[in-house]
Amino acid sequence: MIDLTLEHPGEHHFVHAVDITGIRIGDSLYSNPIILTPEQIFENWAPGSMEELRLEHLENLFALEPEVALLGTGPNQGFLGRDLMIEVYKRGIGLEIMTTHAACRTYNILASDGRRVAAALLPMSMG
Repeated sequence: MIDLTLEHPGEHHFVHAVDITGIRIGDSLYSNPIILTPEQIFENWAPGSMEELRLEHLENLFALEPEVALLGTGPNQGFLGRDLMIEVYKRGIGLEIMTTHAACRTYNILASDGRRVAAALLPMSMG
């Protein structure tokens, strides 16, 4: 498991490590897709893969009204289709798409800075 930091995270949810077995937040290991905010963890977020990702899945993320939204696409960089990107832009939410490992690192930085961030994360075993 790759540790992301040794620093104390403060009073918010913080990703401690991520690898093929899952995403470690505190003492818990999440092996299914999740949505993570500094205050909440939403378990078993659908979809099962980037290919299955639809607007209704992203609506769960957008409903949180984040300042910055992150999408962790698993072990490989993924991209949204044109129509889905248009819907994202219409909402005026900055959606950053990257590997899950990069999304977890970025989430930790933004959460530590007190930003209103939400991350939808596919496990490293998915893509």
